[in-house]
Amino acid sequence: MPETFLTCSANTLRFADLPTRVSAAAAAGFTGIGLRVTDYLNAHMADGDIRDLIDRHGMRVLELEHTWDWACGADPVEETMFSFADRIGVRQLNLPMYAPHPLPDLVEPFAALCNRAADHGLLVGLEFLPYSHVRTLGQAWEVVAAADRPNAGIIVDLWHWFRSGAQPADLAGIAASAITSLQLCDVLAEPGPDLADEARHRRLLPGQGAGDTRGVLQALREGGVTVPVSVEVFSDELDAQPATVAARLAFDAGAATLHRAGLTPSRWTTNLEEAR
Repeated sequence: MPETFLTCSANTLRFADLPTRVSAAAAAGFTGIGLRVTDYLNAHMADGDIRDLIDRHGMRVLELEHTWDWACGADPVEETMFSFADRIGVRQLNLPMYAPHPLPDLVEPFAALCNRAADHGLLVGLEFLPYSHVRTLGQAWEVVAAADRPNAGIIVDLWHWFRSGAQPADLAGIAASAITSLQLCDVLAEPGPDLADEARHRRLLPGQGAGDTRGVLQALREGGVTVPVSVEVFSDELDAQPATVAARLAFDAGAATLHRAGLTPSRWTTNLEEAR
């Protein structure tokens, strides 16, 4: 199998400390990692030491996650987040919306956040989650298209895709360049009574569940989507494994899934080089 450029999401090895996560992901074959702002704040490491750790393992940081009600304006942690991204090199912010705002009211604050992120060379990926207040691919596109910012786009997470009822036909009218990244995972045959709980505890490894993963990936490929790909598996079962084992299982499943679908994830750079 040719070399596969894959990122290990912050949530796939969510309970490993930062040095363990980076080393386990690199040993498994991942070329990138994702981070939550809390990972950075709880690491108690200088920015230079974090950058050295990442560089030593030949890794890059694809995505930075921080959950807040961005419709209310700048977050108190925002400057810390941007400063970290400047020093370490991050490609994009991952952005859901959990607070109850009417969809049209999200456009202006989303555009403003994109403007602030652009000053730091960052893309902003809006993520739709069926239990959030941007629930579908169509709703995410409505906000992104209306905001009309060159660094704005949509994250496609396959768990959210399947549980929101998205279909390949829903990609019609959405430019390939509007997809910022793809997150691989899979779903159980039947949804649980609490989607948020299922999403955070019982995802399956890519290609090992009931979702039509191959169909979605082929639709993205046929639509000209070539983006960075991460493996994001919130799983209590995976959490129970040593980090090295969990990382290897995640990488192998992700790489095999991409190979079967004939999809090649793009190589990517950080904001220290070229954002897009």
